Amino acid sequence: MLSLKRNVNCPRRMAVYAVFDVLDRMGCQYEQALIGDIKAEAKVLGHTSEYAFAVTEQTINTSILHVSMLRPASGLSEEEKQLAVRYLADSVLQHIDEVQALE
Repeated sequence: MLSLKRNVNCPRRMAVYAVFDVLDRMGCQYEQALIGDIKAEAKVLGHTSEYAFAVTEQTINTSILHVSMLRPASGLSEEEKQLAVRYLADSVLQHIDEVQALE
């Protein structure tokens, strides 16, 4: 299973809502949960794969975003899998940056 994690300079709750916002913008099907993994089917690079998102609280104002590819679409190379996971993580981080810039 391919996964990565990124440090996030925001509270856990804000990061979870950022995941929901990004998935909504992409038109993804997902299981909405504030606790535990958020499982989603997302189309990245023209292929639909299954992903899991989780956010772990580090401190009251920092979190860790975890993104994993649970079931890759058939035909994806290892490089494409890594690119897809990185794209989703970066999309969430960019959304958080945009929201924080408005505050």
